[in-house]
Amino acid sequence: MHSRRRRIRPLLRAALLTAIVAAAAGCAHDDELSIPPLPATEGHVNPGLGAEARPLSSGPGYKGAPSWAPGGERVAFLVDGYVVDRTVDRTVDGNEATRWTTRDFAAEEAEWTGDEALTVLGATDGGPGSLYRASGEASLAVEKVASGVLAVGPGPERGQALVALELGRGEGGVALLQDGRVERIYKGAVGGRITGLSPSPGGEKVALAVRPVGGRLANELHVFDLREGKDLKVSDLDDRGILGSPQWTDRGIYFVAGSDAVVEEGGEPPYDLYRAGPEPGRPEPAPGVGEDFVAGSARVSPDGERLAVVGRLNPKSPANLYVLELSTGDFAAMTTNEDMEIKAGPDDLAWSPAGTSVAIVARGASTGEPEVRAAPADDLLDDFYNLYEVPVLAPAPPGEAR
Repeated sequence: MHSRRRRIRPLLRAALLTAIVAAAAGCAHDDELSIPPLPATEGHVNPGLGAEARPLSSGPGYKGAPSWAPGGERVAFLVDGYVVDRTVDRTVDGNEATRWTTRDFAAEEAEWTGDEALTVLGATDGGPGSLYRASGEASLAVEKVASGVLAVGPGPERGQALVALELGRGEGGVALLQDGRVERIYKGAVGGRITGLSPSPGGEKVALAVRPVGGRLANELHVFDLREGKDLKVSDLDDRGILGSPQWTDRGIYFVAGSDAVVEEGGEPPYDLYRAGPEPGRPEPAPGVGEDFVAGSARVSPDGERLAVVGRLNPKSPANLYVLELSTGDFAAMTTNEDMEIKAGPDDLAWSPAGTSVAIVARGASTGEPEVRAAPADDLLDDFYNLYEVPVLAPAPPGEAR
């Protein structure tokens, strides 16, 4: 699993802030949940992402890894490594976040295993971590349920999750979580370190991003049969590494991959969106996105018919949220961003359970230079990453206009 720093490197490298001298007291961790949100206009906030985007969080802190509760009423996310959640259908003004862990807890991501429980992956820093079950109790206590965890992904059914485990030197395995607890460890082993995983539409197999033994990048795509315990390498990407988890759909396995090499000074790593089949073969550029598209992250919708993608139409255009209709290849922008930095980490976008919106993480554009401001803290909110909900139109039924 990539560390949080590595996750944002391929597309945007913006820091939170180089320096903010004024109003320092209002930016302390203990006060971060009480700072007012961005100013509202007719019930909406237009932060440069388009008039329909609305904030799901406010205040300073390094935020990321949104995760919707199965019922869709709440969204959990990380703030400086600890886990909180907020009610979605309320404005962030006065909607205090509920903490699930102590502030010194170093989490990589959190996934709901029910409307009242979260599974939290402790910080891995590139190596195996531990998995915890959080129940949101007043004590903020967490229960350790597994060690040697490399990655966490969605499970075949509601309340389930798949976990990549380190079985031994140079070998990985897959386990099933049910309601936040280890239900079973599947037989069979995978050669290399698993960095991301996604179940097939039928739930009988799982697509894996694998870093081979001695390798520097997760440049192999594998398919693991959960029933048979057999591992099959379907693609070798040579000098390109897979970012995050492959997304298995009825129309192929989609993934973002690219090289660490920078094209030119000040440029960005050339990451692209690919599609592969479940059998050995060479992956192809994803149809519909265009040959100049620079991908940052991708996530399949709950119905399996669409792919949410954060990226740029070309290296010089602003980053936006796009949706790819897998059946038709239609590729449309969901945001109209001109002056926001959208995080492109693989865990920094999430579909709502109904598939009607996507949560992304963004902040006001920064020059990268130190800044000193005399404005009150509530006037500096653009400088901090926050969660935003972006409505997404469902595909129109056949024969009907959208």
